[in-house]
Amino acid sequence: MSVAIAAMPPSEHAAAHMLDLIRAQAHLRPQAIALCALDASIDYAELLERAGRLAAALQAQGMQRSDVIALVAERDPATLILMLAIALAGGACLPLDAAYPPVRLAAMLEDARPRLLIADAQAGYDLPDGTTRIDRNQLETVAAAMAPLAAQAAGEWIYVLFTSGSSGRPKGVAMRSAVLGHLVAWHVSHPRLGHPARTLQFAPLSFDVSFQEMLVTFAVGGTLVLPTEAERRDPYALLALIARQRVERIFLPYVALQALAEAVATGGQMPATLRDVVTAGEQLRVTPAIRTLFAALDGGVLHNHYGPTETHVVTAHELAGDATNWPELPPIGQPLPHVRVRLVDDSLRDVDAPAEGELLLGGDCLAAGYIHRADLTAERFIELDGERWYRSGDGVCDTGNGVLTYRGRLDQQIKLDGFRIEPAEIESVLGRHPGVAEAVVVAVDDAQGRRLVAHVVPRDAQTDETVLLRELRAHGEQWLPAYLQPHAFVVVPLLPLTASGKIDRRALATANTAPPLTWQEDAPLQQQLRGLWQQLLGLAEIDVQQNLFDLGARSLTVVRALTELRRRGFHTLSAAQIYEHPSVARLASLLSDAPAAAPSSADELARGNRQRAALARFAPRRGGMQ
Repeated sequence: MSVAIAAMPPSEHAAAHMLDLIRAQAHLRPQAIALCALDASIDYAELLERAGRLAAALQAQGMQRSDVIALVAERDPATLILMLAIALAGGACLPLDAAYPPVRLAAMLEDARPRLLIADAQAGYDLPDGTTRIDRNQLETVAAAMAPLAAQAAGEWIYVLFTSGSSGRPKGVAMRSAVLGHLVAWHVSHPRLGHPARTLQFAPLSFDVSFQEMLVTFAVGGTLVLPTEAERRDPYALLALIARQRVERIFLPYVALQALAEAVATGGQMPATLRDVVTAGEQLRVTPAIRTLFAALDGGVLHNHYGPTETHVVTAHELAGDATNWPELPPIGQPLPHVRVRLVDDSLRDVDAPAEGELLLGGDCLAAGYIHRADLTAERFIELDGERWYRSGDGVCDTGNGVLTYRGRLDQQIKLDGFRIEPAEIESVLGRHPGVAEAVVVAVDDAQGRRLVAHVVPRDAQTDETVLLRELRAHGEQWLPAYLQPHAFVVVPLLPLTASGKIDRRALATANTAPPLTWQEDAPLQQQLRGLWQQLLGLAEIDVQQNLFDLGARSLTVVRALTELRRRGFHTLSAAQIYEHPSVARLASLLSDAPAAAPSSADELARGNRQRAALARFAPRRGGMQ
């Protein structure tokens, strides 16, 4: 059943109301399934009991209300229960991705200053003063002997998430619990999103949408379905999971939605149970593949949400009915009830519709700021006419009816694959390499999708470009997470300048666009594959024995290769097989065999159990902690 609310709760009660909604589900529907992963499921009674015991154990370990608790986050039920436990205990969760480079994790811990770090025993971390490390298994053992924590008020913050920083260092957004409380309340009162649904948990746990997926699903009494990492990275496997688990609702960025739609168009299983698709994180573009997908979904609705990390979701727009009539670039919609918006010019003066202005966000949607960084907070969170506003840096216009349309960034910031990227952070890292005089990173849009391209000027004109590029890839992997690592590098003698003497980023973005993918129809298979990967990676030559991930392949590159190969007749190929055969020669050997039969459900589950080892084995070498 859906828990209805009469009106948006006031700010001081919003966070408590959110947790009460989840507790109510355990009381009203204790045997309803809350979490589902592979062949395991957890009902609401067990969810709240385990989370309550863990919350009590956390407080017994010295946690106090509003403390930051760092957690090495894996996509499994135990991690999500721990995240809920931190909220029940009044803390703020800092999810850590173990795949991030050690130096980045160290910077995050240094800035956040968590009270506790929960991690497996074998993981090594440099802890700041005041942080206590707790073995995750030991915490579970302690919790098993404790009574669940009695209901109490939520802490001031619900999470701390780090986003790309233009200073060259990530910055941590401390999100107020009341903001998530208002967002959950809006969902619960929504005529479609307020109903229980089997919901896919797609977002990385270090991304704000993961909290939306989890808290909203639990508040309305739905079931959260966890995919394996292999399924997340393979749109065909994800479609099979959606069908098998009868998933009705998904939250995912535009690039993942497009990959899913293209997979359906090239033989992937139709997700017939889908009813609501919520997209956010980057500008939505309604492509022919997306139109075709929604034309086939009976009553399916596409929800376009907008909001930076500093506010979470602030506007929403729905696309329903005949998909052929949807605009290619839909609006970002109208503000949620707890949100105020304002459009201003460079001097922070209001602009009148339909003129474009910078979007300021206010009301009860603002984060507390950047944790322990008052200087950065003061730059983006400003006082204007006696009220607090967040400067989004996004150009937006109002056509006069209160519906907002996104026009683009007013600075160099990039939105890519659902992540916010400050090119200056990547440029700062590349500039530390002794062989680099200058570095500029731009986003390139072409037939291969949207990708980051780094243009570097070597200090020595006689530098061996092949050696320099190999060193830069290794250098970047030591400092940057995968989503911030450039997809391609271009060595140039000089950077182009505008008439005013500034670097001409627009010229760089258009100078290196790649043509549509071509396929050498009459060539041997290995040559065809080499040509495909050369195009995907932007390389003139590839050694067929070399590991493709050492050459710059990333998860989205794998998805594009998979889609193209499926289109070429390799209908049973999976993303996991590409990870398991990470060179042109090995992939050619795999594909030269007779096509295998479609995998059974048991085969898919077995592959799901193996996927972590496969991805860890063939992921780019970044010197991370194991």
